[in-house]
Amino acid sequence: MEATPHTSGEPIILSHIMPTPIRLIFGGVGLALTILLLVELGPALWPPSFLTLFFGIIVLGGLSVTLALVAGSALGPDQTWEIGPGKLTITYQLFNQTSVKTYDLHDFETCEVTSAQYDSDVEAYQLVCSLPLGRTVQTGLESTPFLMAILAFLQNPIANSNRPHHAEIRLRSPAFTKREEAERALTRLMAP
Repeated sequence: MEATPHTSGEPIILSHIMPTPIRLIFGGVGLALTILLLVELGPALWPPSFLTLFFGIIVLGGLSVTLALVAGSALGPDQTWEIGPGKLTITYQLFNQTSVKTYDLHDFETCEVTSAQYDSDVEAYQLVCSLPLGRTVQTGLESTPFLMAILAFLQNPIANSNRPHHAEIRLRSPAFTKREEAERALTRLMAP
């Protein structure tokens, strides 16, 4: 995406938003396919037979895809970045909950422009700001205990090290389509 046009005094605004109807469609399709999978192949799992392992692998593979649709629609907050001179304001929104986090330039250890290639056709660029040791990214959506329990389960694999994951100590902006736009945003952020 390209940042919004602005004059020299206005902040640069960019966002990554998934509209609610799209969220509901992805969640509904994922839930419907999960139910269909369990209704159609569930009886093949019990009572145990020589084909139980075969159908069990198919069911687990299918559940990993369908539940990913449900989780992606329900757990990915929208982000809006407002980049001003020496100041970054990130607004997170998930359904009816909104959280605003403001960072000053001294809150970051490093900020840089990185390449973020999501597919083979289009190269995109992001601002990546690393937080100092001991600080982690907070979206402000922690007030929903059920949501946070699911996020904690998904973020912590069984063999988890005590070292924080990159997603917890780095802020990644929504993607820019041009490197010049990302560099301009970085210059704006680094300005006093």
